[in-house]
Amino acid sequence: MTFCATTSLSAQQNKISVASFNRMETDITARVTAPKKDQNGEICALIRIVTNVKDLMFEPDALGITARENKTGEIWIYVPRGARRISILHDQLGILRNYFYPDIIEKGTVYEMVLNTGDKEDKPVIENNMQFFILRPEPANANVYIDEEQVPIENGLFSATMPKGEHTYRVEAPMYQPDAGIITLADNQVVKSVTLKPKFGYIEIFSLPEQDADVFIDSIAVGKTPYRSDRMNTKEYRIRISKEKYFPIDTVLNVIPGETVRPTFHMISTIKPRVPMNTLIMAQVGYNPNQTTAGVMLGFGKKKNGFYIGFRSDFGSAKGDLVCDENGVIEGETEAPFYKPGVKHQSRMSVTGGYFRQLSKLFYLYVGAGYGTRTLCYETEEGESVKDKDKSPSGVAAEAGIFLRFNKFLISGGYHTVNGKHHEATAGIGLFF
Repeated sequence: MTFCATTSLSAQQNKISVASFNRMETDITARVTAPKKDQNGEICALIRIVTNVKDLMFEPDALGITARENKTGEIWIYVPRGARRISILHDQLGILRNYFYPDIIEKGTVYEMVLNTGDKEDKPVIENNMQFFILRPEPANANVYIDEEQVPIENGLFSATMPKGEHTYRVEAPMYQPDAGIITLADNQVVKSVTLKPKFGYIEIFSLPEQDADVFIDSIAVGKTPYRSDRMNTKEYRIRISKEKYFPIDTVLNVIPGETVRPTFHMISTIKPRVPMNTLIMAQVGYNPNQTTAGVMLGFGKKKNGFYIGFRSDFGSAKGDLVCDENGVIEGETEAPFYKPGVKHQSRMSVTGGYFRQLSKLFYLYVGAGYGTRTLCYETEEGESVKDKDKSPSGVAAEAGIFLRFNKFLISGGYHTVNGKHHEATAGIGLFF
C-alpha cells in the first residue's frame, strides 16, 4: 500500500535539508590540489558541504568516508567512487537520514552540497528535485534493497531523501517470499508498506488419553506432547507419536504457509482393558392352563456371553398317599374310587442353569436345563390323597427363550418343560447392569 506521509514525517526535514547538489566540473581539488585515496588506493571524490554549522556528524553508506576536513564556510568529506547516500545528524537540528546523491559519484570529482539548517537569514530555497521516502517492511528485520543497494533499517523503517523519479525496491527475509517493485517519487512524500508472505508454518501436536508422549519429526526426537514447533518450511513431514504402554502412531503432516497444523492423536493402550462383569436379575412367570408359576433368574456376563441360574415354583404343596393313572384307577384296584368334585392339590418346582448370548444390540438368546417336578393329587370322598402319576412328571427340565434389551432393562419370553410332559410359556422383566 502506498500513501502520502503525514506532516509529522515532514517535520524530520525542517531543520536540516539539502538546498542544492551540483557537480563542480572545473574544480580540480579532488584530482590535483588536495587529492586523497581510499583503502583500495583509488582517488576519492570530494563533497564540499556548504554550511556554517561545524559540529555536524555524518553516517555514510557501506563504502564509508575516507576523510573529513572543516573549512571556512564548508565541510569537506572524501568518499570512495560509487557512494550512494549519506545521513547528516545534529543534536539540535535533528537528522537528515539517508540522503541519496542525485548524481553519480565518480573518482577525482568535486561536488557541492548546499545545506539549509533552518537559519532565518539568507535561507536558500530547497531544491525541488528531491523527495522524502519511507518503506515499512514486515517482518521488521527484513533486508531492504533500494536501486539494488542494501539500505539500513532503523526501528522497523527505512527513510531517505531521494531524487524524484522511479526507484526499484526489493524486500527479502529468511523463510519469506521476497517482494519487489517500483516506486515513483513526485511532489508528495511517499510511505510504502511491504508485507512478505511466509514460507513457513507451525505444528502443534496433542495426544489423548494422556499427554507427555514422545514426538518424532522425520525420525528426530523433538519433544513431548503438548508440542509446538518453531518455524518449519512448508512441506510434508513424517510424524511419529509414541508412549510406553500405547501403540505408536505414524502419520504424515503437511505444513501450510502461514498456518498452524493442530492434530490431536488418540492413542490405543497395549494393555487390554478389563471387561466388566454384567449382572442380570429377572423376575419371571410361567403359564400353563392348569397352573401358574413364579420365579427368578440371576445371571452374569462379559461382552456377548454369560451364564445364569433360575428357580421357579407355584409355592404349593401336594403329596399323594396313593397313586393312580390318568383315569383315576388306583394301583392294585380295578375301578376308580369316588373323588371329591373339583378338589385338586398341585405343586410345581424347577431349578435350572444355562447360557445366554447377545445376537445383536437388542436381542439375546438363552437356553438352559436342570431338574423339575410337577405333582397333581386328587382327594377321595374318604379324604385320602391320590397322586396322578401320568400328570406328575419329574426329572429333566429344559427351557429356551429370548431377551430384549433396552439400555439397562430386559424383557423376556420363552418356553419351559419338565420331561416333555408339562409345558409352560414364560415371560419376565428385569435389569442388566
